[in-house]
Amino acid sequence: MHINNIKELFNLKGVLIKNIKEFDNYFEIFIEMPKKAHICPCCGESTSKVHDYRTQIIKDSPFKFKKVFLNYTKRRYVCKNCGKKFYESNAFVRPNFRTSNSLLFHVIQELKKMKTIKSIAEDCGVSSHYILRLLPYIGTPSKKLPRVLCIDEFKGNTGGFKYNVILLDGETHKIFDIVKCRHKHFLANYFKQFPEEERNNVKFFVSDMYDIYHDLAFTYFQHAKTIVDKFHFTRWAVKVVDDLRKNVQKNLPTSERKFFKNSRRLLLERQCKIKNEDDLIALNYMLINFSEDLRIAYREKEALLDIIHSEANTDIKLKQFNDWICRNSNSPVEGLRECSKTFHKWAVGIRNALTFNISNGPTEGKNNKIKVYKRICFGLRSFDNFKKRLLILT
Repeated sequence: MHINNIKELFNLKGVLIKNIKEFDNYFEIFIEMPKKAHICPCCGESTSKVHDYRTQIIKDSPFKFKKVFLNYTKRRYVCKNCGKKFYESNAFVRPNFRTSNSLLFHVIQELKKMKTIKSIAEDCGVSSHYILRLLPYIGTPSKKLPRVLCIDEFKGNTGGFKYNVILLDGETHKIFDIVKCRHKHFLANYFKQFPEEERNNVKFFVSDMYDIYHDLAFTYFQHAKTIVDKFHFTRWAVKVVDDLRKNVQKNLPTSERKFFKNSRRLLLERQCKIKNEDDLIALNYMLINFSEDLRIAYREKEALLDIIHSEANTDIKLKQFNDWICRNSNSPVEGLRECSKTFHKWAVGIRNALTFNISNGPTEGKNNKIKVYKRICFGLRSFDNFKKRLLILT
């Protein structure tokens, strides 16, 4: 019973445990396989004749913060028919490996955590080079384009380029691939490698308001509906309010400037989310007494956000959005006129964003996770290792 518990503890089922020694920094477990007949890999005959024994030291998963070594006495059988010599089979270590399958699985699970390769190597009792050699087999990009393709850039500073591009599956929220550079010819060459039939399977292309992404969607994903992320077009209306707030604040006397400086939260937050009565009074006071342009911009910002968060049917939302563009194309506020002009340029993608409940939010979340990993690692130099690590991590 004691031996069976040890077998389950170290995941060594079907193995004979001869002895266990505990030292200051490691455990050593002496094991061997039961003797049985084996099939010759050369001629297919069965044999149970042992030619000789060899000893192999195998690294296993750590236990109680100590390294574990398996002292494996393995048999080499000889075929009576053809004379072929071969080692016995086992389920805990692969041929020509000096690390157990259990340790390999443990390393893979650790790679999914927000840890550096160096710290994983120290915790698992292996070298960093061992883990780097595993990355090409674990962190592999998908070969099939997703139905909902989300694209965005992040500051990677790897591979000689400041910005890298993340491609995400909008349905599973898993990273599809990482591209080294956001330049148009890089991305064009990347998407060219996929056959036209594969590109036609993409039904939605989600991005921010970056012209290159729009051109790529028009060129390579003609059957996909382009969607502009809601955050990236609503921020234009929010920015108009914030810019007017700053201009008003500059012209105020010092006594009122301090009060107005603290008003940023009230002006940029949704009015429906302000529950404090004093805050509502302060907001109304600012909108009435300081600037007519600020009042108009705030009203239009709230109207746009009401359209986006409305539960009305799509036709009503699209009509309200078209009315918003027409109304503000002749607005007395210059910022709203520019905003209306921008919305008109990206009208197709914005209308699709209002029609379909798809956004680039998961991609932005992955970008934040990537930034956290970069800070933990104090930056990375190799783009290939960085890319493979991200494919495992996220």
